[in-house]
Amino acid sequence: MNDYLSRLFHDSGVVELCHMDHGRIWSTWHNDPDSLMLAAASAGDSGNLFTTLNRVEPALLGDYLKSQAGRTARTPDACIHRYTRLFFDLDPTRPKGQSSTADELAAAELRARGLVAKLAALGWPMPLMAMSGNGWHVQFRTALPNTPETSEQLRAIYAGLAAEFSDDEVQFDRAVQNPARLCTLYGSVKRKGINHPERPHRQSVCQVPRDWRQVHPRQVDGLANLYARQTRQHGPGATTRPAKALAAAGQGDYATLNVVAWFAAHGAYVGPLAGHVHGVRCPWSDEHSTPSPKSGSDTVIFANDGDGWPGFHCKHSHCAGRDIRDVLTLWTDGDAFCAAAFAPMRRAG
Repeated sequence: MNDYLSRLFHDSGVVELCHMDHGRIWSTWHNDPDSLMLAAASAGDSGNLFTTLNRVEPALLGDYLKSQAGRTARTPDACIHRYTRLFFDLDPTRPKGQSSTADELAAAELRARGLVAKLAALGWPMPLMAMSGNGWHVQFRTALPNTPETSEQLRAIYAGLAAEFSDDEVQFDRAVQNPARLCTLYGSVKRKGINHPERPHRQSVCQVPRDWRQVHPRQVDGLANLYARQTRQHGPGATTRPAKALAAAGQGDYATLNVVAWFAAHGAYVGPLAGHVHGVRCPWSDEHSTPSPKSGSDTVIFANDGDGWPGFHCKHSHCAGRDIRDVLTLWTDGDAFCAAAFAPMRRAG
């Protein structure tokens, strides 16, 4: 955490520490990591701790706090001089006011890694990644002025990423784009609901890249323009439909089906996850209650590992009960991706 705080103060100057406990809020402002950690230690073992991320204009903040005349105050958006972080938050869907289960947390991590992989493919540098206690955070370093133009860029980016990475299991939080947004103080314990073995209070942790480079403003502008064009062409939340299926070519032996190549041919393959498991876009994503993310973490295929047919599974409730046979019925070109034709067993005569 020392490395994280040192970089936070280097980029942001003044940092607000906010302690929230049962609806009460206390905020203090700090110029160095040591004073912030002393204040954090005094908060005790209750509530939750957060910090600001972006660079404060000290003079504006001082004038604002004086105007509050001792009333409870937080850093307002107008006192942020520059965005020094692009902060993305992925939270698993769960009962309100409760901590995440291990499985819910794992689903959020999978979405976060999918988001990082997508942006890496566009040339973005590696970000900080953090387990916030109940979800996963991604922080990119940047240097963007707090202007209406930047706000417009971020609205397009957050809307586009939310459409790709939100689904029934995990939500990409669009609300965290404002300049004075609070973020978990990594290293602190996130306390939400009752501390139960299945939904425990967890200590947040982060991993800071050794070479934590800034995202160039041109890259931010490029991503904003990409999503803005998609919105103009297809409307909000639009998803790309699979490519038209090729004609069926006969009766294939589906134990030899190259399921990875098959999904790739339909523009639905995302990438490997673990072992013979691969992330894909669901062929029925347009029917889901929320768009299927391109991270591929909510829908998977199981490549043939030498024992029977490959498999398919979508976690959306709409696709409950669907398996690889349903995909073969929908996409009638599966035979073209089989290494052999089906050969019925003959009776011994």
